[in-house]
Amino acid sequence: MPVKKKSTTKKTVKKKVAKKTIAKKKVPAAKKVVKSKAIKKVAKKTVKKVAKKVAKKVVKKVVRKIITPKAPKIKKIIAPQEFKGGENIVYPTHGVGRILTIEKFQYDLVEEQLYVIQFFQDKLTIRVPFSKAKLIGLRNITSKPSMTRTLSILKQKPKIKKAMWSRRAQEYDQKINSGDIKLLSEVVRDLFRKDDQTEQSYSERQMFQVAFERYTREFAISSDMKFEESSAKIIEILNKR
Repeated sequence: MPVKKKSTTKKTVKKKVAKKTIAKKKVPAAKKVVKSKAIKKVAKKTVKKVAKKVAKKVVKKVVRKIITPKAPKIKKIIAPQEFKGGENIVYPTHGVGRILTIEKFQYDLVEEQLYVIQFFQDKLTIRVPFSKAKLIGLRNITSKPSMTRTLSILKQKPKIKKAMWSRRAQEYDQKINSGDIKLLSEVVRDLFRKDDQTEQSYSERQMFQVAFERYTREFAISSDMKFEESSAKIIEILNKR
């Protein structure tokens, strides 16, 4: 009988040892589950953070596109520069002027360069784009030899057409504003009157004054003379014919 008791105790001991080993084996599995849950939580948080950052960047880009659209392209008109700053030129409808400077100007998404021209006699300043200089008729001062040849026109007798003054005035006006120095000298020749000749009308005198002043200013610059000197010389030539 005592032998049987020993066997039962051995069995109980074996069961306890087996339970302990099972418990020991189960502990690591539980730890793995906890760890995997923690990793999932961290992963979710990181995914959320990354998603938020990406979303913010996308929103910023969209907002920038809406609020600050792309600047439209500016078209640059390229035209040759015919004149320099400080140079004297002739503008057909205004006479002799001087280019003060050259500047850039932008309008309606177009950018181009301009001549800033001042006409001292009229106290006027205008701007002419490079691209329109030829169309307007902007030109250099007539050379001295060419200017001297126009004096022969002044020495001729006036050629006055038998027509109404309104028609003749229109023709003279076209010649004055043509920018052609020869045509301008013809107007000076035809409208000049000596002191002992028939008095002119107010419009005739006014038109002669415009033509005479433009011609004289260009003659003065071309001949390197003062305006008063060139004026006296031209009056002398006109009186001698």
